[in-house]
Amino acid sequence: MIEAKRCPMRLLLGISLIMLGGMLPSASAQKTTKESPLVVAGDMPLYPIMARVARVQGVVKIKVTTDGKKVIAVEAEGGPPMLVKFAKEDILTWRFAEHKPTTFITKFDYVIEEPFQCDFSNDTLVLKLPFEVQISAEGLETCDPALEIRPHP
Repeated sequence: MIEAKRCPMRLLLGISLIMLGGMLPSASAQKTTKESPLVVAGDMPLYPIMARVARVQGVVKIKVTTDGKKVIAVEAEGGPPMLVKFAKEDILTWRFAEHKPTTFITKFDYVIEEPFQCDFSNDTLVLKLPFEVQISAEGLETCDPALEIRPHP
């Protein structure tokens, strides 16, 4: 408290910096939202069957360039090659509400979850377009149908 009495300007400056620091993340988030193109159409991304059988998973990053309505270029920034191919194909189907031409990074996160099973099931999909797509699927196990015969529902 004695320090505050001696240097009121330092105290005022410290409080101002704390308040400004709290405002920066929200201002940045608003800017991102305003400049983000709105995806209005596109194919639903699925976990590629071959990648699922091979148990290939990982994060794919793609640089996307738009002309203001559709994707005009995609460039891989990283990820398993088998999954990069499918992520690019998915992105090329996207159509946007009209916006300024832009370039941004999209992340596709492919995850194989346990338990492993003999039958295919639907994927779980979380879309945070246009910046993030999360696709998860239950792992596949090689099963001998002679060992276990299940009635089909």
